[in-house]
Amino acid sequence: RHEIKAVTEQTDWIPEVGRQLELEWLDNMSDWMISKKRYWGLALPIYRCDDCETFEVIGSKEELHERAVEGWEQFEGHSPHRPWVDAVKIACPGCERPLARIPDVGNPWLDAGIVPYSTMRYNTDRAYWEKWFPADWISESFPGQFRNWFYAILAMSTVMENRPPFKLMFGYKLMKDEHGEEMHKSKGNAVDFNEAAEREGADAMRWLYASHNPDHNLLFGWNKIHEARRQFLVLWNIYQFFLTYAKIDEFDPGAPSVPLAERSDLDRWILARLERLVGAARRHYEEFAAHLFMREALGFVDALSRWYLRRSRRRFWKTDDDADKLAAYQTLWECLTTATKLLAPVIPFATEAMYQELVRGHDSAAPVSVHLCDFPEEGRFAVDEELLAAMDAVLVLVEQGHSARNRAGIKVRQPLAELRVAAEDPKAAARIGPFLPMVEEELNVKRARFVDSAAGLYSLDVRFDGKVARPKYKRSYDALAAALAELDPAEVEARAKVGAPVTLAAGSETVEVPPEELVIEKIAAEGWAIAEGNGFLVAADTRLGEDLLREGKARDLVRSIQSLRKEIDLQIDDRIHVTYSAPEELAATIEEFGDYISGEVLALKLERAETPPAEAHRVKLGGQQLAIAIEKAG
Repeated sequence: RHEIKAVTEQTDWIPEVGRQLELEWLDNMSDWMISKKRYWGLALPIYRCDDCETFEVIGSKEELHERAVEGWEQFEGHSPHRPWVDAVKIACPGCERPLARIPDVGNPWLDAGIVPYSTMRYNTDRAYWEKWFPADWISESFPGQFRNWFYAILAMSTVMENRPPFKLMFGYKLMKDEHGEEMHKSKGNAVDFNEAAEREGADAMRWLYASHNPDHNLLFGWNKIHEARRQFLVLWNIYQFFLTYAKIDEFDPGAPSVPLAERSDLDRWILARLERLVGAARRHYEEFAAHLFMREALGFVDALSRWYLRRSRRRFWKTDDDADKLAAYQTLWECLTTATKLLAPVIPFATEAMYQELVRGHDSAAPVSVHLCDFPEEGRFAVDEELLAAMDAVLVLVEQGHSARNRAGIKVRQPLAELRVAAEDPKAAARIGPFLPMVEEELNVKRARFVDSAAGLYSLDVRFDGKVARPKYKRSYDALAAALAELDPAEVEARAKVGAPVTLAAGSETVEVPPEELVIEKIAAEGWAIAEGNGFLVAADTRLGEDLLREGKARDLVRSIQSLRKEIDLQIDDRIHVTYSAPEELAATIEEFGDYISGEVLALKLERAETPPAEAHRVKLGGQQLAIAIEKAG
């Protein structure tokens, strides 16, 4: 027992609690029934004499051959399994009668436990065995194995060599349904793996498992697998976007690479993120922490989709700057091909399909499969820390800007006049300043600027959290609330930010009120919407003049026409003719923004008709109705 414990102490376990549970089993273990009354299994080499009440245990094929008195011919050349081994009998050492093997077979965990020796030529080629022993890792679900496989493999290796049979045990806890309940067919909450894999795809299942922290029970259900599939499909949709445009432009990955220094800030930023992802993959895979890598991969894919691709989309449409367009293609190709190699262990089928199109489709000399490629190495792209910090801050700022728009209930297609930004970090303005045009375009504002103070954009409302404070202070509550109302709200907010209490007097009583008992709310000034978080306060001007409203209608029209293009299954590069019928005011808006609308929807003609065109679609813009008909240009 103590020797097995000492060997167990030399192994690593994920989760760490596994080793402690194994040691507890070794401390408290009882006898173990090693036999099974089955036909298939490892035949136990025990020969028992009922007359003498003695038994013999045979230690090898050679010993069995020496002791055999009959049946060796039937057994020779076969593995030591039934029925062949049962033909062999040995002589009883006491009474000389022929003894047959007991009919039992061994518990299958005995087979599993001796695998590090039985499968690696321990008896025939010790040098070969030493090369592969011990195993880098083994994996099995925890429940039940502490007294079965884990115990068997540790006990046998302790007896054989007094050495650990593995370096790392990677295990999982239980799988339960998405509400944390045990899965049972009788409860109707059990999900068959084959059904789930067939319905949602094996890669989506693998994505879910790889993203899971093995320290916790895995909660599985249709909502969980849908979410995993949604995350996985973000990468697939980026790949489909790339493939569509790359085929149109006949992109060649083998073309001379645009130097990194000549690429845009967006290109250099996402490639720096890619470099970081490669490092994270190597580090976390080597530590058997796939879930930590998946967290990084999800963040990268999200950044690639929601920021890089959104901000670069027009670059793939360019006709006037071939170098920038090529840089966009090469950057996205690098991101996708590297991501396929990093994620190949997790989603082997999707990454193989992507690799065949992205790489093998252009280079027949490349490895025939993504799973035969070398794993990506670090050091391919320089990491500009200042650029990373700036772009991360831009993303946070944009997020707050969207929050402000959402609070005002104004959709992004509606332009706004101004966005003002107050930052806690005095260096933020200088760091983000060069990227403000990007912020303006993303948030659809005419002007974004930093201000030294957000005063005048909001007022502060400071009050007690009644649910917490009223039961606590009881009769003193009203007096304390009145005392709080007399204080300068800005001073209260300043103390709350550093976690300092507010001193209030209620009659002769003085009370120190902690910040968690207060509600401090910023009320936007009239005509503004504000949002605050992660070091930024942003205020969006929500006052809409006629010029902004007209531009908003033009953008809404673009969206409607794009939807119609999809409905009639046009290709993304198909040119169209647009005919519309609209009231005078709306028609004037369409004419004013005609060049913008035509450029966005690839319209060669944008013409007004006095009467609604045949088979026209009805669309409402700003409360007015117009009829639109589109057709593919010949």
